[in-house]
Amino acid sequence: MSAQFSHISRCLDVQESDLSTAVASRASTRALLAHLSEICAPNTGAAKVLLVISRMATTACGWIDGDLRVDVAADGDRTLIEVSTELGGGLRERVLPPMSFRAPLVEFIRAIERVPHAIAPLAIRGRSPEGVALSATEATRRTTAPPPPIEISSESLFANPSEPATAKETGSQTVPPTDIDAGWED
Repeated sequence: MSAQFSHISRCLDVQESDLSTAVASRASTRALLAHLSEICAPNTGAAKVLLVISRMATTACGWIDGDLRVDVAADGDRTLIEVSTELGGGLRERVLPPMSFRAPLVEFIRAIERVPHAIAPLAIRGRSPEGVALSATEATRRTTAPPPPIEISSESLFANPSEPATAKETGSQTVPPTDIDAGWED
């Protein structure tokens, strides 16, 4: 388990700051996805894994060349995700090793259907009962900025004096976009 992401105890705990940290390098992206693979369980927001991968399809990830392709496939009661680049001329290169997540494919499909904008700029390339293929062209990846973090001013937060220290007392707090958690669990 990566110490860098040890604060994440279930997939639903992934925050905007984790996404930003992860896509900075191949090693940190792999570390976060490996950690999520280890802790993944059905009905705990496994589809948030797609947020990590969708962030790889933006300008936040400068270490990938070519079109990004993501294959999400059923593997018994698990879901296998393979991330590769299409370099042209029929050549594909794996970006990361295939990763297996202990959650059924239907959880991933349901999240894509409920909040398709959350995985933008990835687009559905193909779909079958066995899985779904997502992609983003190199041009799209190089021109799509990641969503900006939303920051709540400390003056806007309510502090109850009978509770322990809050964000109001410790400064402003960065929170993820309002829809980052919508649709990721049942």
